[in-house]
Amino acid sequence: MFLAIPLLLPVIAVVVILASPLWCVTRGTPYERHANKKRLLIFFMSSLALTAVASGVLWGCGTLKTWDNEVWNYKVVRVKHEERWSEKERRTREVSCGRDSKGRTKYRTETYYVTEYYGPYWKAIDEYGSEHSLDESVYQRWAKIWANEKKAGEHRGSAAGFTTPITGGIFESDWTQDFDRIFPWADTRHYQNKVRYSHSVLKFKEPTKELEDKYPRPADKDNTSPVVSYGGTLPGLDIGLLQRTSASLGSRYTIHPILILLPQDASRDMVEDVLSAWRGPNKNELVTFVAMRGDEVVWCEVHSWMDDTTIHATLRDEIIQAKFTSKRYSDLLLKYVPLQWHRKHFSDFDYLRVEIHWGWLLGAVLVSLAGIFGVFLLVDRNVSTRFSGLY
Repeated sequence: MFLAIPLLLPVIAVVVILASPLWCVTRGTPYERHANKKRLLIFFMSSLALTAVASGVLWGCGTLKTWDNEVWNYKVVRVKHEERWSEKERRTREVSCGRDSKGRTKYRTETYYVTEYYGPYWKAIDEYGSEHSLDESVYQRWAKIWANEKKAGEHRGSAAGFTTPITGGIFESDWTQDFDRIFPWADTRHYQNKVRYSHSVLKFKEPTKELEDKYPRPADKDNTSPVVSYGGTLPGLDIGLLQRTSASLGSRYTIHPILILLPQDASRDMVEDVLSAWRGPNKNELVTFVAMRGDEVVWCEVHSWMDDTTIHATLRDEIIQAKFTSKRYSDLLLKYVPLQWHRKHFSDFDYLRVEIHWGWLLGAVLVSLAGIFGVFLLVDRNVSTRFSGLY
């Protein structure tokens, strides 16, 4: 329907104009006929462009609901510290220089130099090469853990006038390539999930508002933790270990493992409630539900969007065989994810149609009609005079 707006409305508008005496192309002087043909052409092309843009923007707004958040895990491979430094920089400004013959103020461009100061900066550089700001204490911690800080360069200081230039050193420390010293990093990114917002049989049941408030999707709350508790506890839970595990696997296998801790008396219906509130896991999530009695697993379920769910049964069977520890769960992920995890590509669901609220379509029609009328007025008032010298 949105595609029909730029295809039909400009054409209908041209037909209406041709059927009216406004811009007649068959009668009048040669100049008038020529000018009206030009008017129609300019009007049609402008209306086509305007309605296409309006329809595209409002269609995009209508489909924003299909974009969700997911957590990406990766490693920081370098931390960097840049000391404060100064630079002499050129600036320009407009200054008055008298008045012209009509009494108006005249201006000229003046060049001047200033001393700008930069830093100090502390940064983390991830395995994709992106930089992230750090607190000084975090930099110092990882520089100490990796114990290989070195001076990598310097910002040569310069200054304007009599200001003293400041030269700042650049210091770096690199990851030592061992698992125990991984600096984990995680953030949320957007992806399109048509399954959640279509009428596909693959989607989960529609949740109640109460369930959505009780079990919000972690990524929507910027919760990048590998552990979420819905009433369950685990003695000796090592979040840092599980973060390193996620960072180790995340970039290679595009996975975000989530451990959901449930109380010992939780029923399996609670899993359905959580997945319903989430409208299913994200495409890169491997969600392990465990009902805990101390460090004993009462029951376990594993869910993801994978077509081959072998890893679900593998993890479940391994987890319930022994007491649960962070180390054992980490070892299972490191062992089986490389062998059995194959992230679902949501491009497989591009065929699904997502209904867009009719209000967006109505808005596109009204904006397009208003735009067409505005284009008509502009062309009617301005275009004819442009061709007065042709005849």
